Amino acid sequence: MSPGGHLVTTVTACAAAAAATESWPLVAGLAAGGFWIDVDHAIDYVVFERQRDLRPGAFLRYYLEGRVRRTVLALHSYELFAVLIALAWGTGNPWLLGYVGGALMHLALDLAFNGEFTPRSIVAFYSFTYRAVHRFDAAYLLGSGPPRDVAPGFWTAFFGGARAPRAVLDSPDSHASARRRG
Repeated sequence: MSPGGHLVTTVTACAAAAAATESWPLVAGLAAGGFWIDVDHAIDYVVFERQRDLRPGAFLRYYLEGRVRRTVLALHSYELFAVLIALAWGTGNPWLLGYVGGALMHLALDLAFNGEFTPRSIVAFYSFTYRAVHRFDAAYLLGSGPPRDVAPGFWTAFFGGARAPRAVLDSPDSHASARRRG
């Protein structure tokens, strides 16, 4: 899902949670899990991709155009979610409960919308162990091919995301992948 899509869904969920519970720790956790979870993309960009252009537009284009070489994404993993769910359940901490709720919403949206960019199982992609076994190699995990189409302008790309090139979407492998997902 596009960053803007995550922002809109997170703001909506936060507004509903604030109205229903008036628990500001829960709402803050929901915001962190729903949107700020993507900070791991920034960490990967600087630490593993060794990119130094920290302008938001350059960062966004790098990801949306499919130029990524390593996909560590430590916060986007079932393994971390399992630990956090156990901690949230055990402690009842409202901030942690909110974070887990927001992160699970974020993951569900990623699973629903990002499958067109993964030639293999989108479900397996969100396992840290699966990514580690494949050495976080984006070419293997996300496929390699022509650059993705990204709308010009930061805000258009932020809310619109990227689209797989038409040839990729029309390939037989893409259709088989779509059948596996749903």
